[in-house]
Amino acid sequence: MTSLMLRTTTLGRITAGAAVGTLLLLSPAPFAAATPSSGAPAGTPAPATAALTCGTDVNPNALTHPETITSTRIGRATVSLRDGRRGGHLYLWARITGARRGDTVRLDWSDPGPGGRRHRCSATVHSGSDQHTVAAAYVQNGSSYRQFRACGHHGGATRCTRWAP
Repeated sequence: MTSLMLRTTTLGRITAGAAVGTLLLLSPAPFAAATPSSGAPAGTPAPATAALTCGTDVNPNALTHPETITSTRIGRATVSLRDGRRGGHLYLWARITGARRGDTVRLDWSDPGPGGRRHRCSATVHSGSDQHTVAAAYVQNGSSYRQFRACGHHGGATRCTRWAP
């Protein structure tokens, strides 16, 4: 893992490969109950539920310069928050590696500004050991910006990366 560094996208980087997968959405649930992991991004009020939108349905395999921003281990699996570019825009997604059939990976993100909504997009491992979600666009509105984290469920445990950027 690396610390965040300023660059044109304001996100830190570690180079890594890409994965393929199938998208499945979770049913609505209170956001706070999603994981026992760290809380909301700084300055973001917690809404009652998370929106089920998965952003722009951008396939991470179609993005250039894929890199890992942050990751965490869950037993033998690793869940990572990744980013890549397309058409001059930055997109982020969640990936799980070293997983087993039935494990899940989820991307959580918050919209910028006061009262910004939270969103969630999830995918399940059906075969192999890698899976990713679709990608959501990085958005900045003045000094406020979207914050993202990746969460994974493996071996009966759920863990999330820190919020980034």
